[in-house]
Amino acid sequence: MKIQLFSVPVALVMVALLLAPAWAAEYPLTITDSAGREVTFTQPIERVIVTSSDAAEAVVMLGAADKVVGISDTVKNKGYYFPLLKGKQSVGKWNALDYEMIGAIASNGEDTIVPDIVVIGYSYPGKSYGIYGLEKGLEPFKNIKAVALEFTKPENMTREVEILGQILGKEEQASDYIKWYDEKAKSIKNAVEGTNLPVVYVEWSSSGGDLSTLGPGSAFDQVLKLARGYNIAGTLEDTYPKVDWEWVVTENPEVIIVRQTQPADHAQIGWESAPSQEAIKLQNAKNMLMERSGASRIKAAKSDRIYFMDWDIMNGLDQVVGATYLAKVLHPKADLNPEEVYSEYLKRIGLEYPDGRTMVYPEI
Repeated sequence: MKIQLFSVPVALVMVALLLAPAWAAEYPLTITDSAGREVTFTQPIERVIVTSSDAAEAVVMLGAADKVVGISDTVKNKGYYFPLLKGKQSVGKWNALDYEMIGAIASNGEDTIVPDIVVIGYSYPGKSYGIYGLEKGLEPFKNIKAVALEFTKPENMTREVEILGQILGKEEQASDYIKWYDEKAKSIKNAVEGTNLPVVYVEWSSSGGDLSTLGPGSAFDQVLKLARGYNIAGTLEDTYPKVDWEWVVTENPEVIIVRQTQPADHAQIGWESAPSQEAIKLQNAKNMLMERSGASRIKAAKSDRIYFMDWDIMNGLDQVVGATYLAKVLHPKADLNPEEVYSEYLKRIGLEYPDGRTMVYPEI
């Protein structure tokens, strides 16, 4: 009896395998998310619900905006940044999701939910709005997967993008972004290598007179290291420690960075360059900081190195853009062009850098 090594069907299968892209995922697909949870997908993901703007940014960057079927209010309020997600159904606030709405979207009027849908949230262990709270809220609805991917810390950024690429079947796009990200991070390191290490205080919040900063383990602490700066709160115990202004004065930082967030009705990237009403508001905020007791004695005040930064670029896939701006703030002579880097990034998500806008005040 002759043994035929390759029947026609087998040969066709072999050809198909040879022609298939090297990054094509096989199912069941199991990933480990940012909370250390193993999540298994039994079939390709065709529908995505994003509960944060950071996750939305990542999905859009990988060319999967068409898969998005639900967004949080945070994403909805940034329509100018996510034109491809306009009109998508809101599923509530990022920290107070409407699970009934998520269930309705997932079932699409059918009795059984097709397991081709995933909800992307933050880790936040111990918090009701963290991944375990999200998982609990989805329990009544079978076949909806919850995944923790944050896109907030440099140490996890490329890994999380790679995982998202696997989930969405966008491995090639993820690889392309990671290559770009690594190039920009390397440019920052090369530009600031061997420079002095400026002492930095970042003001996360001053609500009600209580000050909070960013300590060890925070995304900013990691970004600051990349930009070559020394965090005065880096040796404190908490990630988001409360501090006294007197302590800041005693630490005598050379640079002060004030976190600035945009109002919900904000409709453009960054702020309008001076002279403008936005610039006047920022200058007034800077003047108020200078009125604090002992502020004039701080090195940052004496050298006029107090800056307000739009925090949108300090988290998410554009974090390397924020790191470039921060490095330029700390090291003005560094061979870095933050606007050029941001322009490159925006083109990747289908946007153009807006003329007459700035991400840092005073402008650098």
